[in-house]
Amino acid sequence: MTLSDRSNLLIKNYTRQQFPTLEEGVQRYIDDELSKIELTIESLARAAIQVADQEPENPVKGMVRYAISPWNPLGNGTLGLVYYNGTAWAAV
Repeated sequence: MTLSDRSNLLIKNYTRQQFPTLEEGVQRYIDDELSKIELTIESLARAAIQVADQEPENPVKGMVRYAISPWNPLGNGTLGLVYYNGTAWAAV
């Protein structure tokens, strides 16, 4: 089931687009800054509580998700807020 942003809070990642040809030094500076912005937004998106109907690909310790069906992170049918403790998902 695909999550809808009409009924669920979803965070979209930022992907930088091509920009016009500029002087090499300026282009390198802008590209570096956009890379930093992209990484920062990605880390904030991973850290934010999000609705999830499947386990994230690479969960990290401290990650929090609002689990909905069909995902069953606790294995007992309980849905809702869960966090990743580094080895398994646990109820909040």
